[in-house]
Amino acid sequence: MLITASNYATINFINKKHLEHQTPDVLPAISCNNNGSTTFLFMGVVSAAGNFQQRLAIRKSWGSPVDEDPSLTLVFFVGMSANKATKKTIQKENQMFRDIIEVDIEEKYDNLAKKSIKILEWTLFHCNRAKYVLKIDDDMFLNVNLLKSDLKNKNYSNSIIGCKVRNSSPFRFPLSKWYLSRDQYSTDVFPDYISGPAYVLSGDILSKLYSATKLVPYIFLEDVYLNGICREKVSVKAVGHPGFSCGFRDEGPCGGFFRYKITGHHYFPDEIERMWLELRDRWFTCPFKHSYVVSKFLDILQFVL
Repeated sequence: MLITASNYATINFINKKHLEHQTPDVLPAISCNNNGSTTFLFMGVVSAAGNFQQRLAIRKSWGSPVDEDPSLTLVFFVGMSANKATKKTIQKENQMFRDIIEVDIEEKYDNLAKKSIKILEWTLFHCNRAKYVLKIDDDMFLNVNLLKSDLKNKNYSNSIIGCKVRNSSPFRFPLSKWYLSRDQYSTDVFPDYISGPAYVLSGDILSKLYSATKLVPYIFLEDVYLNGICREKVSVKAVGHPGFSCGFRDEGPCGGFFRYKITGHHYFPDEIERMWLELRDRWFTCPFKHSYVVSKFLDILQFVL
């Protein structure tokens, strides 16, 4: 369905009425002041319920500036766990840190797009005046100060910013983790999209992007669906940024490598904490053992063994 000016206005009106009468899954332990009017960057971290160490590492590292910078907000979004011990631990964790939102979604790979839609929905309830919204996975390293500086300098609007993927095709092999049948998606090439591990939404697109999810048939590939198909339907720009990682551990696990890079993908909690300290030390030089070549060799060796 092509969204014209007239039917988009209708859908947007229905969407606003839907939000007025809907209650969020769990009342937030934290909130943005005045719906985010003082929030420059809202950071929504997608985290599995049992990933306690990842969340703690983020709070100690790139999430720590929120304690002193009121223009930053950090919230973790976790799905519902069937494990009673995990649920109890999350409750205790949230009582201590007050930064977790539980969404009524089962924790599994096929639900990643649904969880990201929930972040979009939550920001419309509680932080819809934020200038920018970052969606980021809990295994990412982030140079939050560089990101904030870049966003201030560029002043993006009507945009999704991150690693831009072009001319990507659906996997048609039935045993593939990313398999899509032609019934699910008939076209042979996806629209340009911004890769899912970390991306920024300009605050002016939240409502219309969320509206698009009510119109566009769902597929489980989060970045393709939200940042490609839905984005294209409502004429939002996909802005490629060289500072966002496009790969898997495409920099060695050392903070010094991120002085001029915004994100890195798939780092372990102890690495994230150490890398943050290294990044903050302007004189630190990354050792050879943390170079890309050595770390990649060790990663492969660990996988084989």
